[in-house]
Amino acid sequence: MNINNQPLPILVVSATEAECTPTLREITGCKTILPGLHSGTFFGELLEILVTGVGSAAATFRLTQTLMQRRYSRAISIGIAGGFAEDIPIGETVQITEDCFADLGIDNNGQFLNLRDAGLACDDFDGGFILNSSPVRSSHRQLRGITVQTASGSKNRIDHLVERFHPQVETMENAAFFYVCQQMQVPFASFRAISNRVETRNRENWRINDAIGFINENLKQIIRESKKTL
Repeated sequence: MNINNQPLPILVVSATEAECTPTLREITGCKTILPGLHSGTFFGELLEILVTGVGSAAATFRLTQTLMQRRYSRAISIGIAGGFAEDIPIGETVQITEDCFADLGIDNNGQFLNLRDAGLACDDFDGGFILNSSPVRSSHRQLRGITVQTASGSKNRIDHLVERFHPQVETMENAAFFYVCQQMQVPFASFRAISNRVETRNRENWRINDAIGFINENLKQIIRESKKTL
């Protein structure tokens, strides 16, 4: 509750407008209140949707800017992701519960060192995995993610990431979402629908529209489940 004893809205965060368009269409009284920030009612819930832009820099800026101006009961990240594991079907919605900035570090003559390994860690950030200590109790699988600034599309890069991090999904923003929410002390959860395999780049195998449909269809359930957890 806020100081006026009114319920705080839920913040839904998406990298692109396309990834949240189906939900935007269902919001009652939808209006834009800040650049990239839309507000309204979603099946009885006060909801605001923030479109950050692609990549960690845009996500960090937009999310921090918004959280410094507005208060929320919780933040939920939605969108699409690439899947590493063959046992994760294309289209499945998963909950990411740990993530890291997988390509933030030092190339030491072909050996990758993260900030901690390189002795560059800060007091509150060492470049390792960021954990969600209170994930939503949900029917969706809880998986490990990695966040990259260059989407993986070659065998050598994919093999390196798998060997070092043992990831199950890949995004370009999720670790930034985790980090900002932790620093701003906002309860958070992240759900993504798998749109493609992380493999040698082949867009013919991608099912982006299907994945967008699935994650937005699942959002009502995710919000209900988050109210019991966060």
